[in-house]
Amino acid sequence: MSAPLISQDPVISPGVHSLGLPSLEDRHALSPTAIDAFRRDGHVKLPGVLTADEIAAYRPHLKRVVEAHCEEAHAMERKVAGNGKNWMFVNNLWTRDALTRQFIQNRRLARLAADLLGVEAVRLFRDQSYFKSPGGSNTPWHQDSRFMPLDTDKIVTFWVPLTAITPEMAPMGYVTGSHLAGYLGTSNGDDASMDHFEAELRGKGFQLANYGHFDLGDIAAHWASTLHSSRTNDASILREIVVIVYFADGARVAPEKPLAKTAHPSEFYANVIQRENRTTSLPGLKPGELAAGPMTPLVYSRAWDAPR
Repeated sequence: MSAPLISQDPVISPGVHSLGLPSLEDRHALSPTAIDAFRRDGHVKLPGVLTADEIAAYRPHLKRVVEAHCEEAHAMERKVAGNGKNWMFVNNLWTRDALTRQFIQNRRLARLAADLLGVEAVRLFRDQSYFKSPGGSNTPWHQDSRFMPLDTDKIVTFWVPLTAITPEMAPMGYVTGSHLAGYLGTSNGDDASMDHFEAELRGKGFQLANYGHFDLGDIAAHWASTLHSSRTNDASILREIVVIVYFADGARVAPEKPLAKTAHPSEFYANVIQRENRTTSLPGLKPGELAAGPMTPLVYSRAWDAPR
């Protein structure tokens, strides 16, 4: 397996069309209502963040990169789906070439992440493809924050469709308000386990939400501590999703969670994923050190928007 090639291209200036593709550096207006919904509910749908022309320009290249690298194994894939279950999962697309880097590290989305989190600057933690072929299996209920070796809760995940999405294509489901309730555990990936987990959540007074339809250019965002999942892709076409995770600049590397021998097996596996995330995104850094390095680039700072 060849090592990823991390692009060292300079930061793209707003308005510049680099590499023959549209620039994604301009500001997208985010309403106070959307920010309030995100902070209250732990998730929000953001319509029209990208244009159809922008997606049409980037989508073919992103698909080629995913197809070229989707055989690579990764602990997260083994947890949420497993090899051979009609998934196309690639970690850190941005390291593959300059075109994917231009899409993943674009300032428009990163600025939205900073606005939702209410911070001055954000870094990229990772990106991933979550392409589900027809019949692609369930994504179990989980909270991303359990897998993050960071000492902050200022972490947001963007769910970015490359096509329009219908309810049959397994759009993400969320547990509203779960980001304020601490760690709530995980489910297994089979239907019976997920149904039982959802029934228990409803019994505790939680409401489950699913946006169902996404027009081309719509995206969704959720707090890293929000419980979320998706079901089997029942459509006849590939569900093409890119996930991008941002965190507040200034966060530090967190130590691994200590576990008792009697802890549930899923807890031990969560530590395995957290350990792999530390190796992948924070190589060479120790607990307590700033989570800043070549694999967690600064992708937006409000200082960049200051008049010159």
